[in-house]
Amino acid sequence: MKKRIALIFLIIFSFLNPLYAQELKTLSLQECIDIALKKNPDILASKSTVEKSFFKIGEARSGYFPEIDLSLGYQRTYQESKTGEEYSKQYSGQINLTQTLFDFGKTSKQVQVQEELYKSTQWQDKDTLLQTIYNVKEAYFSALKAKKQKETALEVIRQSKRHLDLAKGFYEVGLKPKIEVTKAEVELSNATLNLITAEKQLSQALLNLKVAMGAVDMQDFDIRQEEYAVRKLDEKELLDIAIERNPQLQAIKFNKQASISTEELVKKEYMPKFTGSASYGYLNEDFPLDKKWTLFLQMSLPLFSGWSTTYKLKQAKADTTYYSYKEDSIRQQITSQIKNLFVQLKEASQKIETLKIALKQAKENLDLAMGRYEVGIGSSIEVVDAIVLYEQTNTQYWQAIYDYNVTYAQIQKTVGWAE
Repeated sequence: MKKRIALIFLIIFSFLNPLYAQELKTLSLQECIDIALKKNPDILASKSTVEKSFFKIGEARSGYFPEIDLSLGYQRTYQESKTGEEYSKQYSGQINLTQTLFDFGKTSKQVQVQEELYKSTQWQDKDTLLQTIYNVKEAYFSALKAKKQKETALEVIRQSKRHLDLAKGFYEVGLKPKIEVTKAEVELSNATLNLITAEKQLSQALLNLKVAMGAVDMQDFDIRQEEYAVRKLDEKELLDIAIERNPQLQAIKFNKQASISTEELVKKEYMPKFTGSASYGYLNEDFPLDKKWTLFLQMSLPLFSGWSTTYKLKQAKADTTYYSYKEDSIRQQITSQIKNLFVQLKEASQKIETLKIALKQAKENLDLAMGRYEVGIGSSIEVVDAIVLYEQTNTQYWQAIYDYNVTYAQIQKTVGWAE
């Protein structure tokens, strides 16, 4: 039996020893978020997408400028005829310039489409940022809950060890039967198993936090307890803000506007296009070369393209219809989410206030049960029941804290708050 007790405390010490062997760096929630904003690959990839969309605006604007190219050539020709064979050669060098003179606003409309798509990409980037921040918060509060569960398990072990010491003392003086000691030993063994589970859950929760931060290879760290506070929020006000700032909804709006502009752009393909080109250079069979320049004005009018323009226009109209329905769908989802989240937030806050009182009562009940047992008028059943009640209430309290904070983080993400 003594060997079993020694093994139990050896296991407990194996969990506690790393905490004393080296002091871990403690990170706050905001510090974890700051690391995620710098290292999370989803955010970095999203930033690259925004840059690519911005460069497409420059590509569209290139239609305002002339195209200039330089050509150098040497031509060797062989011709065979009735009069004999003839060889000829020619050297050439010229610079060419082509400029769109008037295209009925096609280039400017292309720029407008890309600018609207760029704004959509910016909102998509913000959605990625908000999702990452939410993931960090959810993982952080999950780790905090696991940490509190471990602390509860350690407290239960302390109380179980005290119970065991008292039971052994009473048994040695003949006041309690042997079964009291055995029950206390079983209780301590179960508490140790719960500690092992709590330690595993804490390790997994901290790993999930590293994944959310995008820093899986980061050294181990501890987390700081965040102060809990009930926030005063107005449902209607937040719903109005969400309609204006929700990144998914805003991205859809700009995608719809880009589709409308694309319709207008495709219609301009039916219009003529006026271009001018000029070239200046030298040309001759031998040096010195003869000077040469040309100037050419052209109007091109599309007559038939296999109905390609017609189908492009239908595609653009289909996109506009799609984004219109999608905008209405997301708007309804936002309304539903805000209303549901407010219900969950209210429930969690009420649970916290109730469980805060229940936790205080459970601790007082545990102290009373232990005190009664210590003076010999209580029973082991009272002590075990008090320990179990304290453990359950503590677990429920921190679960409610987790639910409240995660629900509030969901509200922040839906509304479009990055703080």
